[in-house]
Amino acid sequence: MSEVAENRSMPAPKSAIKIGAEQLVFFNRQLASMARLNLPLSRGLKSLAKEVQDENFRAVIESVQKDLEQGVPLKDTLLKFPGSFPKLYIEILSAGEATGNLTTVLDQLAHYYETMDIVDNRLATATVYPKFVGAFTALLVSYILLLAVPEFEKMFAARGSLDTLPFLTKLVIGASHFLKAWYISIPVILIVIGGGWAAIRWFRSQSEIYDRFILRLPLFGTLFKSVILAKVCGTMGALLRNGVSMVESLNLTGRVSGNVAVKNVIEDMKRAVENGERMSAHCGKVDIFPETMVWKLQTAEDRGIIEEAFEELARQYEREVEFNSQRVSSLLGPLMILFIAVTAGLVVISLYMPLFNLQGK
Repeated sequence: MSEVAENRSMPAPKSAIKIGAEQLVFFNRQLASMARLNLPLSRGLKSLAKEVQDENFRAVIESVQKDLEQGVPLKDTLLKFPGSFPKLYIEILSAGEATGNLTTVLDQLAHYYETMDIVDNRLATATVYPKFVGAFTALLVSYILLLAVPEFEKMFAARGSLDTLPFLTKLVIGASHFLKAWYISIPVILIVIGGGWAAIRWFRSQSEIYDRFILRLPLFGTLFKSVILAKVCGTMGALLRNGVSMVESLNLTGRVSGNVAVKNVIEDMKRAVENGERMSAHCGKVDIFPETMVWKLQTAEDRGIIEEAFEELARQYEREVEFNSQRVSSLLGPLMILFIAVTAGLVVISLYMPLFNLQGK
């Protein structure tokens, strides 16, 4: 029993500890403030750990504080928490330490992660409404199938017209029977939903075809593309601005793009740069990036201001994310209402069609 209790009390391994995006930004802001005031980071983090309520976050801060107190470089202590501090974050921080510009770099990192969090939230907000409407429609149709359809079925049986019902009506009654047999329907529905979701996730993580397809979706495709371009340009700008090499910047940016098709394109760009080609020249060979983006990067690379170009493009695509998310939200409202009306309307019409036919006779 004592061994079990001891095992339960053992802390999670550092590699398994994860902190959220908001906590990472908060950690950045606190470090930047300490560095700006030229305060010792180890003592500042010791005080900060006492204020933090989340156990995992506190464990990260305490571990970093103890390592700094023992003279371990900040980069090395953060590398112990790969689940909390992304490699991109550590590379930029390491560049800031090497150039003695840690305060500015920490502020830039906080701004970068805040911006990426805003971009992700706008995408999530735009896509949550269809999910909600889909769930609501499923509940509404289930309610009709379980409570209204059996009453209509009794009515049709009393009139002896079950065999002559229209196909759509028979289909709705069959769906009602299936749902009422809950010991069969519930496991089947859960298996179909779970299996479908797992298949979509696997296909999404492995297939370039899927990721190219979602970029061409009507309405949503433009939003997805602007989100990806905002991430790519923002990440490249942040890395290059802080002295990370072009090859390593492309390597890290491909990982955070969130799209297999874009990641593969960036991997090709990285190989081209390694072979002595210009990064902007390879951009024009693919259809992922808009013509205006390619032209701006080519011109900026000619003038030696590629970092500024990526940062300006990031601001441009962040504005496009905001505009496209608002556009999607405004157009989805009427479309979703129409979807509910058509779906529920078809079920109701299928129930009333036999009654109209009987009255006609």
